[in-house]
Amino acid sequence: MNILIKNVRIFTNDAQDTLLENQAVVVEGTRIGAIGPEEELQARYPKYRYIDGSGRLLMPGLVNAHMHFYGTFARGLALRKTPRNFHEILKELWWKLDSALDLESIYYSALVQVISAVKHGVTSIIDHHASPNAIDGSLDKVEEALALLGLRGLLCYEISDRDGREKCEQGLVENERYIRKCQQAKVSEPDYLFDGMVGLHASFTLEDESLRRAAEIAKATECGCHIHVLEDSVDATITRDRFGKGVIQRLADCGVLGRKSIAAHCIHLAETEADMLAETETVVVHNPQSNMNNAVGRADIFELLDKGVLLGLGSDGMCADIRPDVRTANLLHKHDLRKANAGWSEIEKMLLKNNPKIYQRLTGQLIGEIKEGYLADLILVDYWPPTPMQGENFWGHFLFGIVDAPVNTTVINGRLIMHNKKIAGLDEEGIAAHARKCAEAVWKRFDY
Repeated sequence: MNILIKNVRIFTNDAQDTLLENQAVVVEGTRIGAIGPEEELQARYPKYRYIDGSGRLLMPGLVNAHMHFYGTFARGLALRKTPRNFHEILKELWWKLDSALDLESIYYSALVQVISAVKHGVTSIIDHHASPNAIDGSLDKVEEALALLGLRGLLCYEISDRDGREKCEQGLVENERYIRKCQQAKVSEPDYLFDGMVGLHASFTLEDESLRRAAEIAKATECGCHIHVLEDSVDATITRDRFGKGVIQRLADCGVLGRKSIAAHCIHLAETEADMLAETETVVVHNPQSNMNNAVGRADIFELLDKGVLLGLGSDGMCADIRPDVRTANLLHKHDLRKANAGWSEIEKMLLKNNPKIYQRLTGQLIGEIKEGYLADLILVDYWPPTPMQGENFWGHFLFGIVDAPVNTTVINGRLIMHNKKIAGLDEEGIAAHARKCAEAVWKRFDY
């Protein structure tokens, strides 16, 4: 589909935070074909489909750099036993929930979040999936949900030794199979929406052999690993007790770290460990809502950024929409440090600049900027600024206005996914009803 979007304010998200007035954007196929004066582009492209933005804000789609689609079915779930700490949260909730998933529930738990992503302006998601009793083909079911709407996704399966060696090996096979499937698809379709990497749970649930096997697959497929790192001190304590070394050193020794790998959380880091993440160019993703919800602490985002770590922002399954985590990050660091100005530029950098850079680094896909030749992942936001808005104060508008503004239109890979807040052909009520039936079955299995 070829589209011309006019009558908009354009935030390009380039290095200068350029804001354009009285200009239009042309989408040709999957990419941005032209940016220029409205009248000029209308004359050049008279047969393209016109979208009148009515003065709305046009900006690049947002990226969620760490998500768990399968967490959908935890919503409203009552636990028989109240967890007292993070380790018990894992054992009493998440490890029971992922064990109760089947292929149908994997699909619907993802689909509900995919719809939410599109409606809230998230156009790319890096997901971390687990379902130890439905491993084979599980990433295909997640992809199937993304493909129904056309959401861009980077997927992996979370391996762990907590369910035994056989299931860990199955998970490794699933990762490699899916990575190679995506790579093959991109041979004939370079702008293919999906990519894979190797997923791992956390150091304290993985044997050395599993870590090495994951690293070998990542190296053989020229991908990275996606692992939870020091989300809670239990990761450090059990790892040191069982393996005689710190988490970061162990991951480095096994070959898991690197510029295409993601270390999610990284809250309980020693300074030498932060240095090692920087030296290996490992990506780190901060998940403030989840960290506060689990009461596990606050990542030192300032130290990581100062050391040159590519640090992004994720939701860790709280929701597909990344904007609540933007606001949470803004408040968390100020409150904890008792510094009213803490995190202002850092959080802006993490969301607007680093999240697209992470996705680009891991997939090679040009996203996150309105620029000729970039992939056409765009959102039209119902935001008409009540005060002057320029590039230099855009973040203030985002944090205190755009973050709450409804998304009117979502374009991904050049395809018009949602327009005027409607996703054509989607029976959202019917999907939710089917998801409830799946959830009931999951909850029954959860209790046994």
